[in-house]
Amino acid sequence: MKKNETLSSALKRINFDNENINKIVDSIIKINLGKRILKSLPVGMIIDYSTPSKLAGGAIKLNYNKTKDIFVWQDINDNYFSQIFLRPAKIENTLVKSEIQSSLYLSALKAGIPKNTLLEMISLLGFSVDFQREIRKGDNFEIIFTKKIDLLKNIIIETNPITYVSLNLSGNKLNFFNYEGKYGLPQYYDENGKSSKRTIMKTPINGARLSSGYGNRKHPILGYTKMHRGLDFAAPSGTPVFAAGDGVVEKAGWNGSYGRYIRIRHTGTYKTAYAHLSRFNKNVRIGKRVLQGKIIGYVGSSGRSTGPHLHYEVLRNNKQINPVKIKLPAGKNVSKKDIHNYRKHILNILNQKIALEKSIQNEKIATNEVINKNSKLN
Repeated sequence: MKKNETLSSALKRINFDNENINKIVDSIIKINLGKRILKSLPVGMIIDYSTPSKLAGGAIKLNYNKTKDIFVWQDINDNYFSQIFLRPAKIENTLVKSEIQSSLYLSALKAGIPKNTLLEMISLLGFSVDFQREIRKGDNFEIIFTKKIDLLKNIIIETNPITYVSLNLSGNKLNFFNYEGKYGLPQYYDENGKSSKRTIMKTPINGARLSSGYGNRKHPILGYTKMHRGLDFAAPSGTPVFAAGDGVVEKAGWNGSYGRYIRIRHTGTYKTAYAHLSRFNKNVRIGKRVLQGKIIGYVGSSGRSTGPHLHYEVLRNNKQINPVKIKLPAGKNVSKKDIHNYRKHILNILNQKIALEKSIQNEKIATNEVINKNSKLN
């Protein structure tokens, strides 16, 4: 389906006649939530069909979304029937371990972590880790997450919130476990029940190089010494920029030498600002509430800039301060009343990790046996 098309107009484009189109649409309306489905058919949806004008003995298949197909049949009496089918899928717990070669972001992508899970991991770790200064080549991470796999196409169609993540920074190990909070939302804590969250993330971007710190510097364009009231992170144009904390968008637009600029109000005291962006996330606008760790824009070189980078500011009482030196309060920890249940929960996750490690090892042994057997035959 093309942009601004309805199912009727799409069927007409591929030579279905009006009588058949009306019958097909009516049959879909009769299924549960049929009217809503017709209004929400996605752009790019594939329509598989047999005979354009007459479907006797054939069917139409609509790839409605990642997990569902809609089938429409026509019988010999010209009656149409529609039904929703769930595609065959399996849910799999997955353990990924990898060593960091360049940035955490690129190493995790290379290790096969789905992008949405990776962004969640960066958001989670961003409270405790300065991605610019603290991550070194040779550091390593491990993560457990659940994925749903389409068995027909052998692709990942959904991932659930991270179960466990660990980051080893030069021997200093950070472990965080998912323990569902209020309303079933994922919350992450260390082994002692201390929250992973802080009011504002240390770094709102991953895989970037700190190109200019906070303080006096010689301005690269103006040529004279000037106070630099933020941090500059050099990164390729289009690199995602995250909201450093929950808050409300106070400004999103062009702001003089800052170029494309976003400012977020987090509390009555703190705000953060992001400048020289190439573009904004489509959901970012003034007055819109944003969540910590969600993408708000992308690195660019708009305004007075010598190249693609993010200029990042933290403001306290509307005055810029050094983001590196601020100490912000942590989120809510696991309560004393619940700590016993939390420790049992951690033990279950660690046992799950041991089982996944054994499974991976057994797969490697089986693969090596097949390779050795084939090499002997050759």
